[in-house]
Amino acid sequence: MVSIRHRSVEAESVPTAAGNFQFISVQTPDVPKDRITRRVARSHAVKQALQTKRKLQQESGDNFRVTTSKHKPKRDLSSRSCTGTLVMSSLYSLSAGALDPFQTLAVNSSRLQILLCDYKARQAPEPVFSMVEELAFQNFHSVFRTGLVDSALLNAVMLSFAFAVTGGSIDRECLGYQGQAIKYVREKMRSLDEATSESTIGAILLLAGVEARLGMRSQVQLHMGAVQLLLKTCQTEGVYLTGGIKRAIFWQDLNSSILAGSTRIVDHTTFAELQWTRDSFSPNFFLLPPGFQSRSHLLTKDFIAVLEDIHALQCIRDIPYFTKADVLLMARINNHTASIQSRISHIASQLLCELKKSKDDPMWDKHPELLLWLLYVGGAFVPPGIARSSYILLLRSNSAARFGGLYRSWPELLEILKQFIWSEKAFMSQVKALWEEAFT
Repeated sequence: MVSIRHRSVEAESVPTAAGNFQFISVQTPDVPKDRITRRVARSHAVKQALQTKRKLQQESGDNFRVTTSKHKPKRDLSSRSCTGTLVMSSLYSLSAGALDPFQTLAVNSSRLQILLCDYKARQAPEPVFSMVEELAFQNFHSVFRTGLVDSALLNAVMLSFAFAVTGGSIDRECLGYQGQAIKYVREKMRSLDEATSESTIGAILLLAGVEARLGMRSQVQLHMGAVQLLLKTCQTEGVYLTGGIKRAIFWQDLNSSILAGSTRIVDHTTFAELQWTRDSFSPNFFLLPPGFQSRSHLLTKDFIAVLEDIHALQCIRDIPYFTKADVLLMARINNHTASIQSRISHIASQLLCELKKSKDDPMWDKHPELLLWLLYVGGAFVPPGIARSSYILLLRSNSAARFGGLYRSWPELLEILKQFIWSEKAFMSQVKALWEEAFT
């Protein structure tokens, strides 16, 4: 050890954990020199160790990666790797800036980071909140006004992510998050102040979302009943709720009723934030498409009004200067969609059942184009599973028995579909994927 003395200042070189030496100035002769030396050396050693660990994490891809405009790697959203920009953006959107560098969350933040890099997980929270640009008005902070500080909500979010990554099955990790979320929700329900909050309602909605995908009707109704009770309490006590959580309630309620057959607790008229009326300055949008005009005698007045609203929605989405960055426009479109889907949700839930009967119904022999449109639009937005497989079987059987092999080429099929309601932006990729799955 080398000691250098000058006036009352002493400097000593101390070996660190990294094998280097650091010179330490000691200007307080009243304090034992060896105590200061040990403290500073220990502090420097910890700092070096953290830097080494961080470097190893960066090299292994487990930590944030610093990128510049010169480096634009292709994003593989289906893999577990993602750029630092993507992770930082996701975490900021999700937790309102709480990046949890000191492991203070109620779950493993490293696991949260990994899930945020998974494309399937990032789609999972919808319709409660969204992590996609198009639904920026419904991001985490606009719904909950908080970060990931609520244990019930955090565990419910992790459940939603993990469940999506498994492809829709419950594994041990999912069970752990589910059990913790239910435990914390029960604790909060004992206190009115704790229960009547966006975070508690959101946790219940996320639990119901997973249960709806599993077809657990009784559990969904139990949880949505709890949400209904909390809504009434908030109304009675004058508790303010964000517009975002009201949207979340509406969409999860509708989504659950379609997936699990649960009873609806709200509709598109319940919340002021979701109110929508036709724009009187765009009357040409609210028309019945040609394919339906020739068959209007088969339709009820209310259903014709819904079809006109859907056609208007298609026209708005196909406007050349339409931009997803316009938050107010996207919120209005969300209200427009809510009005439509709320009115036809009972039809959507029965569509597949009715189409299965089409084989023995001679009416469809006179309207094969309409049947074709219903099969493609109905099946295109159904996730992989029994329902989608049923649509594919119906397409194949009707192609052989009723269509006579017609409409099997993509250009010919497209011309038929355009006679009804069709949007290049909203329908093209999903419908073409279904067509390829069924016939190529």
